[in-house]
Amino acid sequence: MNFVMIQASISMLTIPLAGHLSDRFGRRRITAIGCVLMMVYPFIYFGVLDTRSIGLAFLAIAIALPIHDLQYGPQAAFIAESFPGSLRYSGSSLGYQLASITAGGPAPIVAALLFREYGTSTAIAVYIAISALISLVCVFLLPDNAGEGDAE
Repeated sequence: MNFVMIQASISMLTIPLAGHLSDRFGRRRITAIGCVLMMVYPFIYFGVLDTRSIGLAFLAIAIALPIHDLQYGPQAAFIAESFPGSLRYSGSSLGYQLASITAGGPAPIVAALLFREYGTSTAIAVYIAISALISLVCVFLLPDNAGEGDAE
């Protein structure tokens, strides 16, 4: 429980930092960096977890959180800015909730099935890397409307 609290404290700092970085350098750029890192890091992450060392597992998770937060910090603004003012709230909410149902919810089940089928965490790392690649493509397909106020 102490490890989880420490790791949550890390994200408590890195999520706003990632949001700030996206304000400064662009939502697309910061999110894309997070996606690229997430395409590589799962292989390192699961390799470290496979050592079964508690200290190394803590370190692997603690490093993973800021990578995740590079994508999560800018997410709300990046999604909301993709819609005109008249649709912003409902559009971003609907997109966010549908993503949770279609991608986030089944992810642990898919990971368990992959591990059962292939017997290795590498299969899970490939799944995460492919998901990050899909996210990266979507990042570049979304319009970058940062700073464009819409007073509708």
